[in-house]
Amino acid sequence: MSMMGHLRLVRDSTIEALLANPEAIYGIVDAEPDEADPDHLDLGKYWHILHYILTGEAGEGAWPIGFLLAGGIPIGEEDLGYGPARALWASEVTTLADLVDAIDAATVADRCSSERLQAADLYPGFGEGHGDTELRAASGAMFEKLRTFLQQAAATQQGLLVYLD
Repeated sequence: MSMMGHLRLVRDSTIEALLANPEAIYGIVDAEPDEADPDHLDLGKYWHILHYILTGEAGEGAWPIGFLLAGGIPIGEEDLGYGPARALWASEVTTLADLVDAIDAATVADRCSSERLQAADLYPGFGEGHGDTELRAASGAMFEKLRTFLQQAAATQQGLLVYLD
C-alpha cells in the first residue's frame, strides 16, 4: 500500500465543525476528488520530497514550514490511513504561502538532486534510479503546484486539511 499525501482547502468554519464532530471528516476526504477540483491537491508520493524541499530535513522540521509532517490541529482520532487529518487555520495558511513563496528556484533545484534525496532516505526511495534532470523537473513542477495552491488558499482566506492515506 502506498502512502499518498493530500491537501484540501476548507473554511475556518468547516474546521470548527470538524473539531466539534470529527467523524464528519470522512464526508470530506472519502469523496472521490475530481482532478479538476481546485480545492484539492493530490501530492501523491511527492509529499515527503516536498517536505524536504521546504525544510531541508527528512524528519518533522520546524513549524510552520514543516506543515506537511507536523503541526496543525488533529481532527479527533479519526485514522485516515496514516493518522488523523490535521487542520490549519486560514491565518496559518497565509503565513505558509508567504514562506513557500520565498523559497527560490536554486534552493528547490539543490534539494532535488538525486544524491541528496537518496542520502535523506525519503519515502518512497526518491533518488534511486532517477536522473537529476528528470527528478528535478518532476519535483520542481510539484513544488510549483504546491506554491500555487497555497497562494490560492491565502487569497481566498481558506484553511487547510493535511492528511496521508
